[in-house]
Amino acid sequence: MQSIFKQAIDAETIRSINEAVDAASDGESFEMLIPPKTTAFLAPFKTTLNQQCNAINWDADSFVVTRTTTEKGNRAAQCFHFDNFRKTTLIVLKSGDAALNGDILIRNGLRKSPKSLWPTMVTKIFWTNPVTWAFLRIPFIRDRFFTRVPLVAGDVMVFDGSTTYHGNLPLSAGVRRSILIHEDPLFKDAFITKLFHRLCTMIFYKT
Repeated sequence: MQSIFKQAIDAETIRSINEAVDAASDGESFEMLIPPKTTAFLAPFKTTLNQQCNAINWDADSFVVTRTTTEKGNRAAQCFHFDNFRKTTLIVLKSGDAALNGDILIRNGLRKSPKSLWPTMVTKIFWTNPVTWAFLRIPFIRDRFFTRVPLVAGDVMVFDGSTTYHGNLPLSAGVRRSILIHEDPLFKDAFITKLFHRLCTMIFYKT
C-alpha cells in the first residue's frame, strides 16, 4: 500500500530543484537521470527534503532518479513495471491539470513481497514486456486495471515498488517531473539483477 503526504515540500524548494534539473537536462521528451549525476546536482537539497517530510529517508545508500516526461515521451512513461527496490519515494516536481496529466497509475496485489530470485524474475518478465504494455495502454483496459493517484508538485508518495505495479497516465501537454528515491534493493548482488540494471542504463537511464 502507499502513503501520501500532500504539499509536503514547499514551493521554493520545488522551484530550486526544478532549476537544478533543467540545468542538468538535455531536454529530451523522456529523460531519466541517475547517479552519479543526480547525486551531484541534487546534493544541495538532500537535507532539506529529509527535513520537510519525515517519510523521506534519503541516505548514502539510496538510488535517486529524476524523471521528466513530455507528451512526446508517453510510450516510455507507460512502460509499466515493478521496482527492484522495496521502498520507493516519489516527490512530484512538475504536474499539469489536464485530464491526461501523467498521473501515476498503480495496481496492488499482482505479486507478494519477493523472497527468492527466480520467481521474482518470472513475474517481472511476465508483467514487464512490450506485449503486456501494448495491452495495458488501451484506455478502456488501462482505466479499469489501474488506480489513478492524483498528485501535484510538492506532494510525496511512499510505496513498496517491488509489489506495486506502476507506470503513468499519458500526458497531453506540458511536463511531468519527479524525483524517485529507491531504498532496500532486491537481490543486489545477483548477476541477473546487475544485468537488468545494465539494460535499463542502456535504454532509459542517463548517468
